[in-house]
Amino acid sequence: MPLSTKLLSALALLLWMPLAMAQNNLGELLDAGATRLSPEAFKEEVLQRVIVGPTATGGRLELIYTTNGMIQGTGSYTGVIGTSSLSLAPINGEWTIADNGTICTSMRIGSSPSVGGVGNIGGVSLPTRCQFWFKYSEQYFFSDSDTDRGARVFRRTLKQ
Repeated sequence: MPLSTKLLSALALLLWMPLAMAQNNLGELLDAGATRLSPEAFKEEVLQRVIVGPTATGGRLELIYTTNGMIQGTGSYTGVIGTSSLSLAPINGEWTIADNGTICTSMRIGSSPSVGGVGNIGGVSLPTRCQFWFKYSEQYFFSDSDTDRGARVFRRTLKQ
């Protein structure tokens, strides 16, 4: 497997694994006063804005959830083990709102979007995940649960 494919696979795995980016748990977040975002609040506050957040490897994500149900952005990651240089990988995908109010995303890392009816080229596809979004102060968080106080939460902020 080429090194670039290995690196993209590692970035995809780090983006998908809940424990990799844990910064707090849901109980701490709720105790601090965070509130769950309704689908309407998500649309009003997050759509069409660049959101950023860290990766477990010291990289950074920049994503936009668009009004037409698409996700676009980039993720940075360490290019070669043992070096400090960062490489960028394109991120694209789709998002929807489930009946229970979760935001469901399906993303591809390092691939080119469909062109002329041809499917995505290259990259790594992540399985669809549905998560609850919360807001505390001017920061956003998402979690796989809205009731398990021990569930990990992942921080995102709006790019200034």
